[in-house]
Amino acid sequence: MARFLITGGCGFFGTWLIRRLLDDGESVTVFDLQRNTKRWEMILSPAEIARVPFIAGSIDDTAAIAALTREAAPDAILHLAGLQVPTCRENPVLGARVNVLGTLNVFEAARALPKPPRIVYASSAAVFGPDAEYPEKAVGDSSVPKPASHYGAFKLCTEHCAKAYWLSYKLASVGLRPLTVYGPGRDTGMTSFPTRAIAAAVRKQRFDIPFSGPTAYIHMREVADMFVTCARAGVSGAHVYTVGGDVVDTPAFIRELDKVLPGAQGLITCSGGDLPVASRMDDAELRKAYPGLLRIPLTQGIRETVEVFERLNAEGKLEV
Repeated sequence: MARFLITGGCGFFGTWLIRRLLDDGESVTVFDLQRNTKRWEMILSPAEIARVPFIAGSIDDTAAIAALTREAAPDAILHLAGLQVPTCRENPVLGARVNVLGTLNVFEAARALPKPPRIVYASSAAVFGPDAEYPEKAVGDSSVPKPASHYGAFKLCTEHCAKAYWLSYKLASVGLRPLTVYGPGRDTGMTSFPTRAIAAAVRKQRFDIPFSGPTAYIHMREVADMFVTCARAGVSGAHVYTVGGDVVDTPAFIRELDKVLPGAQGLITCSGGDLPVASRMDDAELRKAYPGLLRIPLTQGIRETVEVFERLNAEGKLEV
């Protein structure tokens, strides 16, 4: 049994990583601002939730993170704690404190341990600019980052910091750059709207997705497999991988939803233009480095999401 520490573990990514690690029989400790099990309850049983130790604190508290890692003595840290695009736009200083200083705290605490843990952290496709900046067919690991938001700039900064920790201290890490991750529990950030649209369709409510252009959709169960696989590999270096997905525009996404949930096209609309992030993501290097990674086609991912939402709706627990 390996010991995993998840920062920001009450969030969407954390919920699905807990699900995966419990299924694998691993030990999981969660760190977050406060214990909020709302997302956990979507896919975890009360007994499973009770098995997850929780430590409260702020990721920008250097002393608290150092004490946390000493106490948990993790074999791997899955660093997810961060603020999304809207919050970073409205309060850049807070965004930097959480996304950049918080990440530095994790790396500092890890390198102080007698046996430094493997670190896998959430970067983002937001390190890239809009499609107009990239005439190539797809954006991959060798493409030049051109972030168009504070959030993207902060994520790019953490990638460079991770590299500096490897060069200076041989502290190994892997950063992953997903784009539009969907599935039960995704309820914040611009790319949460497709998931919220699925919930609205299940509840037979009208809902508008505020962008119409293409983006790379990937189900969270697939992303969780990437995080766990990278954490177990024990590779050296500071690697950053672009994460792919099914690239479709919003009308096509709505049509796929309608195949799974007939009538959705009459309820779900889209408005606005493109997201300010390149849409065509190439994860060939990631899949070459880690053969056998899970792959969930868009229709299957939507179907799995609908199944969870229909159960929650029947229990009176589904929110849009």
